[in-house]
Amino acid sequence: MPLKKWLKVNNKYKINLLGGDFMKKKSIWLSALAIVLMGLCFQAVAQEARSRFDLMNLIRKEKFDFILPQAMRDNKVDMWIHVIKRGDPDPLNLDLGGTMGYFIFTDRDGPRIERAYFSGPFGHLADESVYDIIGPESDIPKFVAERDPQRIAVNMSEWLTVADGLSYTGHKKLVKLLGPKYAKKLVSAENVITDFRVRRVQTEIIAFAKACEIQRQILEEGLNRIKPGITTREEIGWWAQDQLLAHGLQPSLFGAELPGISHSQVSQRSETRRPDYTFQRGDFISWDWGIRYLNFGTDFKRKAYILQQGEPSLPLGLQKAWDRGLKAREIIRKTYKSGHTAGETLKMIVKALEKAGFIYTPFTDIGPKDREIINSLGESPQSGFSIDCHCVGNTGNSEVAVGPSIAPFRPDRAHLLVHPNNLIAFEFIVHTWVPEWKRRLAINFEDNALVTERGIEALYPRNEKIILIR
Repeated sequence: MPLKKWLKVNNKYKINLLGGDFMKKKSIWLSALAIVLMGLCFQAVAQEARSRFDLMNLIRKEKFDFILPQAMRDNKVDMWIHVIKRGDPDPLNLDLGGTMGYFIFTDRDGPRIERAYFSGPFGHLADESVYDIIGPESDIPKFVAERDPQRIAVNMSEWLTVADGLSYTGHKKLVKLLGPKYAKKLVSAENVITDFRVRRVQTEIIAFAKACEIQRQILEEGLNRIKPGITTREEIGWWAQDQLLAHGLQPSLFGAELPGISHSQVSQRSETRRPDYTFQRGDFISWDWGIRYLNFGTDFKRKAYILQQGEPSLPLGLQKAWDRGLKAREIIRKTYKSGHTAGETLKMIVKALEKAGFIYTPFTDIGPKDREIINSLGESPQSGFSIDCHCVGNTGNSEVAVGPSIAPFRPDRAHLLVHPNNLIAFEFIVHTWVPEWKRRLAINFEDNALVTERGIEALYPRNEKIILIR
């Protein structure tokens, strides 16, 4: 209720405010103000909650209208059955708009895919208007027989987690419902789900970009809060978590993701890995983080360097290493375009970087062998590189995200085509000899971006500079 209206309704308080004791007037004014602010805050939260709900419903409808038909037809699937068991959260809960039941999509040669939902007594949809047919699971045998599908894709997969939600008992029940004739026609939905996820509508891109910008601001503000010799890693990590709570969000991974130390001029590596490590002058910091917003997960980094006493800018060797990385990024940005498979794209990127004088040092295990590869170039002035432009979007975790990945150690994704508007983690490593530190420094560059027929396009301001902490 507006403050003026509240005062008009409550005349006795208005009289007190005009002629009563000062402390009483102050107390009443503060109480009135608190009530108004609480109302405004509640209204803002409610509006944001409704906004997110409506946006997710819009994305769902757009995906069903524009993406699903081609995803099914390209993979020669005329029926897709996605089974979600109650109490067992599925990766496609938000995509499909329900937490249990049988979601059945049928290609009946029309301009759109028929959408049906069958469940037990506790089934519930976020928006029933998205589906054409809603009924009990006992209707499934008749429903499928009337449509007589030749290939039925279901959520079971040997390699893709997102497409492997159908349990053993769930599969047995589905086979019984379908009967022997249609049970023989079951195939994995892994390719349908991959294409359904990675082909984006505009509302998805907008929502994902919003999540990226929220993360960018938190990362950069967090790094700028560091006070040398005072601030610890975990203090910044938990501060960032509080910022997410204020936005009504959560991290894409579990717990507080802490800023890491890529190089310290005063501390041992074992010290810098402790959560209570206090940042020191001469530390080169890399913060790899991700957040969740609606059905999306981000994953990118920001860098910072704590200047030593009397040091006006970055050490020359570090600046050179950073500049070499930016040069590589520009080459990759123009080379990586939609229309090729992940494997073909990797070969194109390697060829372009080698032509520019970089040395390809492909990583294989993300461990000791990769460090050996980096160190093998020693004091050579040339920079080595490795590529890991992995899929991202509905989850920030590259190991379970759906889509093509441009990386030599992800061969299971090499055959996937890079479609226009593919969301990626634009990630790669460039390692260069830094004379001041007497070591070869590997800098991992990573921003989330959009792949188009023109190349890699930014969704928010890229990481152009190392943040300087004085």
